Amino acid sequence: MTSRAEREVMGLMLTTNAELVASVLRGGEDSEDDAVVAAIATTRSLGRIVEDTLHALVQQARAEGHTWAEIGELLHVSRQAAFQRFGTTSTPDTVPAEDIPPLEGAEDRARRLLTAFVERRFEEVRAEFSARMREAGSPQLLKSARTKMERRYGAFLEFGTPRTSVRHAYTVVDVPVAFERGDLVGRCSFNIDGEVAGFVFVESDAL
Repeated sequence: MTSRAEREVMGLMLTTNAELVASVLRGGEDSEDDAVVAAIATTRSLGRIVEDTLHALVQQARAEGHTWAEIGELLHVSRQAAFQRFGTTSTPDTVPAEDIPPLEGAEDRARRLLTAFVERRFEEVRAEFSARMREAGSPQLLKSARTKMERRYGAFLEFGTPRTSVRHAYTVVDVPVAFERGDLVGRCSFNIDGEVAGFVFVESDAL
């Protein structure tokens, strides 16, 4: 089953991407600059995010005891079709989390990536993304997210002390980030191959 850490990343990516597209469609503040271009790229990547989310939800439904027949009925397909589409998903975290040490150098990498994002060096950030993250996090999306962050919270001030944990084989680094008008937490999640599998800024009470 998809791990909780993966589901958290999916939820945050889905929310971030959908909020950008919805804001542009409504003609909100993000309709300025290159936001429309970012929304086009983001809408394309939403297909992959939604597909991953659907797989995770089906796995969760199966874990809660729902049958393939029930799932097939919801998706307007047969039980067999539902099983063929979702029943062969493999889970990468085959090693218990407690047996996996934190990725060496993760805190330094997280600080470096968060600094690059704050300084608008988006391609440098994306260079360490996993393939799935690169597809979901286009340069336009990162640029739009950074612009929106600055409008809401003001100028960047400083980073706080990182906190590292291991969750379902992912090394998760949370770094407090202070801005002029509020504080956030930058979260970098690294998979067992050392790739960035999650990269978000959230308010501390959302973690």
